[in-house]
Amino acid sequence: MEILIISGLSGSGKSRTAAFLEDIGYYIVDNLPAEMMLKFANFCTASGGRYDRVALVYDVRAGEPFQRLIDVQDKLRRRDNVRCRMLFLEADTRVIISRYKETRRTHPLCTEGGSIEEAVKRERELLDPVRARADFVLDTTAFSTAKLRSELLNLFGGVGTRQPLNVSVMSFGFKN
Repeated sequence: MEILIISGLSGSGKSRTAAFLEDIGYYIVDNLPAEMMLKFANFCTASGGRYDRVALVYDVRAGEPFQRLIDVQDKLRRRDNVRCRMLFLEADTRVIISRYKETRRTHPLCTEGGSIEEAVKRERELLDPVRARADFVLDTTAFSTAKLRSELLNLFGGVGTRQPLNVSVMSFGFKN
């Protein structure tokens, strides 16, 4: 069984990453508390292969110390029947700010009267230990959606996970 933990800065592309990984066969769980990851891994192992590729998105929204995630990652890596890896996504601060302006959402750490720059800086500091433990670090600053998808396919696609090309042709016409 494979467990991929996706973490990183808010606005760095975790949701897009989760969507792409789902397209190539991963079962996605977003915002699962660290302590529940072990129980979820037990459930997946007992499922008889139904959930053999799982991606868990974990970020600052969890509202708990990131040391819990690191402890859980260590426990999962010690298991014989689980391959646990971590993907960390980051981007330049100005790009994250731009992405938040495009979506008109607020940063999870942005307090009333606080700037988004301060929130991103604080999030970077909180996530430093997680970044240091990651197996893969992707800087999505200059990534288009297609480039992100391509990188993810290269890292996690593997043989046999690419979907065959489907072409649908629809034709219509007006008489006279």
